[in-house]
This record gives sequence, structure tokens and C-alpha cells, in this order.
Amino acid sequence: MSLETELVKFWDWANMTPETYNEERGLGEWEIEYPGWDELYKVADEALEQLNKEFNHDLAQLLVYALAIDNESGTVLQKVDEKLENKLRFVKKAINSDQSQARWQAAELLGNSEVEDREKLLVNLISRDKDKYVIRRALMSLDKVNHTKAAEFAKGFLKDPDPFMKLVSKEIVKKKA
Repeated sequence: MSLETELVKFWDWANMTPETYNEERGLGEWEIEYPGWDELYKVADEALEQLNKEFNHDLAQLLVYALAIDNESGTVLQKVDEKLENKLRFVKKAINSDQSQARWQAAELLGNSEVEDREKLLVNLISRDKDKYVIRRALMSLDKVNHTKAAEFAKGFLKDPDPFMKLVSKEIVKKKA
């Protein structure tokens, strides 16, 4: 049993690929119906142990996919936070991936964990990501890390057409440091 094997089982079950997941997932939440989560979590734990011994880009990419598809329960995110000793390389892999469901969770991780250059990574997500949800989550995490900087960015989103982006931005701007 390997992470790659378990992910293949998920993609077969979902009738998707990592490349089609973002476009075809719809509003999500259906992922929680997957019957193989226990096995997937077990091999995710094993992958984290392997990454703690030696970083492997291919294995990290597989873990990014696991993180993306587990976006509702957040179990993989919790495991990464608790078990991965050096999070920086994995976080960079996640935020540079094509998986928006992994990118917002990487932003969440950066807001809750001490990771080298986390403020810079969050600023880059806010500045460069195209997904409004990822940007919102990065902005909320930046607010935890550096409220003043988050408020500066939030001011630029106060008139955003996305009502949730406006709401988050207003809350950050009106909050006192």
C-alpha cells in the first residue's frame, strides 16, 4: 500500500485525474463520501515519515494531491502540521501547485505554524494567486502573522466584486492591531 496507489484508487472512484480535479470538482464536499479515507490517511502518515527522513519531490507532490482532495475534513492538513518536521519545502510545493484546494490549506498552515518566510509566502499568494478563496484564506492567515501588512492588502480588496472578499477585507481593516 502506497500513497500513489491510494490516490489512484481515489481518482478512479471520482472518475477524475489531478489535472481535471479543479475544473470538475464543482462545489466539492462529495469527496467525504470516498470509502477509502482510512487507507489514504494511513499512507499519508507513512509519506510524512518518509519526508521527515529525506525530502522527495515526487512524494511531496503526491501528498499535495492528498491535501487537496481532503479539503473538507482537514485531516491531512492536521497531520502535516503535527508530524512534518520541516514544513517549508512542502508548503512551497503546495502553494506552487495547480491544486487550489491545496494552496488555501497551505495558507492556513502558514497562519497557524511557525514556518520560515511565512509572511513572504502569504504575501506572494495574495499577490499572485488567481483563486479568490485562496487569496481570502491567505489574507486571513497574514492577519494572524502581521496585522498591519494584512490591513494594507485588505484595503485593496474593499471594493472587490467578490462579496466574501469584501467582508474579510472589511473585518481585517476595522480590527485594531
